[in-house]
Formats: sequence, structure tokens, C-alpha cells
Amino acid sequence: MKIIRSAVGSLPSLGIIEELEKNKVEVIGIDSNPLSFGLYKLKKAYVVPMGSAPGFLEAIFKIIEKEKPDAILSGPEEELLVLSKNKEELKKRGVLLLCPDYDCIEICTDKKKTYKKFKEIGIPIPEEYTLENVKFPCIIKPAKGRGSLDVYIAKNHEELKLYYEKIKEPIIQEFIKGEEYSIDILSSINGETLSVVPRIRLGVESGISIKGKTVYNKEIIDFCKKISKEFKLFGPSCVQCIRGNNGIKFIEINNRFGGGSILSIKADTSIIPNLIRLIKNEKTISSDSFNQGLIMLRNYSEIFINKGN
Repeated sequence: MKIIRSAVGSLPSLGIIEELEKNKVEVIGIDSNPLSFGLYKLKKAYVVPMGSAPGFLEAIFKIIEKEKPDAILSGPEEELLVLSKNKEELKKRGVLLLCPDYDCIEICTDKKKTYKKFKEIGIPIPEEYTLENVKFPCIIKPAKGRGSLDVYIAKNHEELKLYYEKIKEPIIQEFIKGEEYSIDILSSINGETLSVVPRIRLGVESGISIKGKTVYNKEIIDFCKKISKEFKLFGPSCVQCIRGNNGIKFIEINNRFGGGSILSIKADTSIIPNLIRLIKNEKTISSDSFNQGLIMLRNYSEIFINKGN
């Protein structure tokens, strides 16, 4: 079996690549940066345009024609939007795209649309403010964006105005102090959950979890099963929420493995085998447990490339 894995230059990608290879999956790497470590780690890898750039889809089609992969496991939102819009064309070429349909991707990549959908299905979210009714401190962030980029805490009107003018399509929300959870979900057709693994972020660097621990929380798990079903998630997803004094509030959905998802993959050993079953169109086996209290600690590893002068 062959899988195209994108963003192989991202620091967390190595763990997922190694887990796929352990399960006898040949991983074909792609990345827009020619100095991405994954391009040199893998036997087969390609430099492609960014997902939002002209020529990205054509480059993917050329790789498909040459390598004949069974599936694509993408990550960046820009790629997911383009690829999900062409899901049927990929299917005709014998390739399964491991993400939801375009309509779902479009909602999940826009936080305003995500919050609207959360409200409709009864998922708790932070209180939203306008410039006129804001309470401090507050969070201000872009409606479309990844990770912690351009996410700020404003403590007064002066800071809020500064950030508001800086951010494109800003959202203003209540600041919630509490435990941050990332929940890894693997979903089959029509959003049926195969695995749900909550983990708390014990340490974060550049928006990526470098220390984490799996935690069983039935309320969070039940909410995530509802999210998966109502959004019709498919493949891997990573949901973010915060548990504060006023309960659990959900923040966003990422239609991919998260930066710390390797922890969940190690805690629930059914995730990768079920991913493979989805690709093969075989019967999946829902997981009802995971290794609770499993702790992940990360360090850096290097690759050296000698290209002369």
C-alpha cells in the first residue's frame, strides 16, 4: 500500500510516517519547501507548489500517475480545500482522500462558520464579543488561520484596537483560563467514530505540543462523537477545547492529524490499522479504550545534507 503524506517538513510528521511504515505502508512525501527534512528521510518524495498556489493540483495528478498511490493523507488547510473540491476526480484515479467532503472542510477552515455550526448542534463555545460589548481580558484571532498564529490576548481597549487593525477578519472571544485539550478522532463514513482520544497539552512550543498526556473525559468524548456525526467527519481530525471554571468550551476542528497526534496513535493502537482498513474499504473495528495517562516527551532530531559549496 502507498500513501501520499503532505507537509513532511513539519516537526511532528516523523512519528506518523514511522507508524505508517511499521504497518507496511510505503509513504511518499510531498512538501513545498525543498529543505524539508521529510524529503530526505523518505525513499520517495517530491517538492510541490503550496496548496494555494497555481499548479498544486496538476503536480499531485502527475505524482499519482507515476506512483499509483492508494490514498492521500494531507494536512495544510489550503491543500485540503483544493483536494476535497476534487475528491471525485481523485477517486476516479483510484485514490482515497482521507478527509471530509469540501462542504465540511469549508466550515472547519472558517472559525465563524465553525462556531455557527457548533451553536446549531448544541456544542458549547466561548462567548463572542463585538467592539462595543467586549469584556477584558479577551482573545482576538483571525477567522481563518492555523495554530497559534496571530492569536492574542487583549487586556484593554488600546491593545484590542491594535490587534483588531492588524488581523484580517478578526474574531473576539472571552478569555478562558483552564486546561487545554486536543482530541484526536478517527472517523469512518458518515462521521461514525472509530477512536476518540483526549490529551492535555503539558508543554507547547511554536504552537506544537511537546509534552502531553492522554486523559479520559467522558463529557469531552461524547461531545466529540456528536461533532464527528453532525459534521460528517472522515479520516483523522483534531478538535480543540478548553475546560475552565464554567465548563468545556470548544474552539476549533482541524481535518488532519494534529501536532501531538502521535501520542494518541501510541495510546490507541487501533488508529493506524483502522486507517488502513478505510483505505482498503474493509470492515473497521471501533475502539472503546485507550492507554489513559500515557505521557509524551519530545526532543529534536537532525538530518544533515551535504550539498557542497
